[in-house]
Amino acid sequence: MTDSQEINKALDRNEFLVTELLKYIGKLPNILGMKSDIQEKLENLRSAIQGMRPPRVMVIGRCKSGKSSLINAICGLKVAEVSDIKPETGMAEWKKYYHNGSDLIRILDTRGLQELEAPRQFDSAKNPYESIIEAVKKECPDIILFLCKATEVYSASQEDLNKCELIIREINKIHHQNNLPIIGVLTKCDELAPPKEPLPTDNERKKRNLQEQVTNFSVFLNQRSGLSPYVKEVVPTVAYAEYEDGKNGLILPDQDYRWNITELVETMIKHTPKERHASLSRMAHLKGFQLKNARTVVTACTAVSGFVSANPIPGAAIPIVAVIQTFMVMYVGWLSGREFSQQTVQDFLVTGGVGAGANLGMIGLADIALKVIPGWGSLLAASAGAIATQGLGDTAIAYFLNNGKTP
Repeated sequence: MTDSQEINKALDRNEFLVTELLKYIGKLPNILGMKSDIQEKLENLRSAIQGMRPPRVMVIGRCKSGKSSLINAICGLKVAEVSDIKPETGMAEWKKYYHNGSDLIRILDTRGLQELEAPRQFDSAKNPYESIIEAVKKECPDIILFLCKATEVYSASQEDLNKCELIIREINKIHHQNNLPIIGVLTKCDELAPPKEPLPTDNERKKRNLQEQVTNFSVFLNQRSGLSPYVKEVVPTVAYAEYEDGKNGLILPDQDYRWNITELVETMIKHTPKERHASLSRMAHLKGFQLKNARTVVTACTAVSGFVSANPIPGAAIPIVAVIQTFMVMYVGWLSGREFSQQTVQDFLVTGGVGAGANLGMIGLADIALKVIPGWGSLLAASAGAIATQGLGDTAIAYFLNNGKTP
C-alpha cells in the first residue's frame, strides 16, 4: 500500500468514527445543553478531516505576468519553473507539489493569456483558453488568482477580462459552482515609478501610484457583470526571490524580495470555505492560522474524549479515545508540514517529552480504575479522559508548532 493510500485510509477511518459518533449523539436527549456542544465539536472535527485535501488554486493572467513566480513565493519553495524570457508553462494541468513527502498544494498554472509565441512546454490545445477549459473539466478550483502586472493595468487588459469571464462561465456550467472566489493580484509592484524604490516604502509617489493601480484594477474587475459577483479583493504583491538550486529549493535569505505575500494568503483564507483554511495556512507556513486550527481541533478532541470516557463500562472507551488522540497528534503534525501518518506520532512520542507518553497512558488507567468508584466513577473518568487529551494536544502544539514552548 502506498503512502497516499495509507493517508486516505486513516482519514476515512477517522471520518467514519466522527460520523458514527454524530449519529449516536443525535439519538440522545439534550442534557443541560451538552448535546449541541458535543455535536458542534464533532462537526469541527469532521471539517478538519475534510479540509486536509490540499487546496486547488487556479492562477491565470497574461504571459509574463509572474504566475510561476507567485506560486513559488506563496509556497516559499521553488516548486514551479520560471523563465526569464520565453513563456514556460505549456499544457494547463493540475500539478501536485510536495514538500517533505507531503502533498502541499495543487496548482493550475495556466498558459499566459495573449501569448505571442508557443510556450517551451508542449500543449496540444490550440490556445490558452482551450487549455484551461480542458483542465477545469477534471477538477474545480477552490479559488482563482487573476494576475495583472502593476505597470500593465491599462495595456489591453480588457481582452484578459473577456477571457476570464468566459472561463468563469464554463466553470459554472461544468461544476455548478456559483460562488467561486476571485482574488485580483497586482504583480511586480516594485516596477512602479520610482522603480528603484523597494517595497515597503515611505516614498509618497510610489505609494500613490500603487494605490491608484490597485483601484484601477479593482474597477476594471468589478465593471464586468460576469466577474463582479466573484471578485473579492485586489492585493498588490512582489514575488521575486532567488532560490537554492534543485527541486523544492529554499529561498536564499539574502535574496528574498517578496512583499505582501502573507497578506495575499490571508486574503485567500478569508474568502474560502473554512475547510480550506488549515491546508492554506499549512501551505504558506502561516503560524497564527496553524495555531488557530490546531487549538480548534484539540478543543474538539478534548470534549469528545470526555464524552466517550463517560461510558460506564470499564475499558470500553480506551480504543475510541486512542483513535481520537492519535488523529489529534497526526493532525497537529500535519499542520506543521509533517506527513499525516503513524510515523509522525511515533516521532512525537520519542522526542516530544515525557508529557506525551504520560498523557497517552493516563486515559487507560483512569478508564479502568476510576469506574469502580460507585456513583462518581464515570464522571471522574470523563474528566480524566478530557484532561489527558487536552494535555496531549498542548504538548503536540508545543512540539510541532511552538518550538517546544507551551502554547
